Amino acid sequence: MTSSTKKSKPTESTQESNVSDLGWKASKIVAGICLLLTISELFIHRHAYSDAEAMPLFYGLFGFIAFIVVVIGGILLREVIMRPEDYYDAD
Repeated sequence: MTSSTKKSKPTESTQESNVSDLGWKASKIVAGICLLLTISELFIHRHAYSDAEAMPLFYGLFGFIAFIVVVIGGILLREVIMRPEDYYDAD
C-alpha cells in the first residue's frame, strides 16, 4: 500500500477563494456577535444618568450617528483642503 499523496501548490484563484471564504466567515461571526449584543441590550438594565441613555439601543444609534457625522465631516474637509489635480505641474 504505497500511495503517494502530493500536496499541490495552491493557485492564485484558490488563494483568492480561500481569502473570500475567510472574509465571509469572519463577517458572519461579527454579524452574529452584533445580533447577540443587540438582543441582550433589550434585557440588560443600564444605570442611565439621563433619559436618553435609558432608551433601548441608545449607544448603538449614537455610535452610528457619530460615524455618519465623521464621514460627512471628512468629505467636507476634503473639499475645503484639497488641491487641484495639477497643483504641482502648473508652472
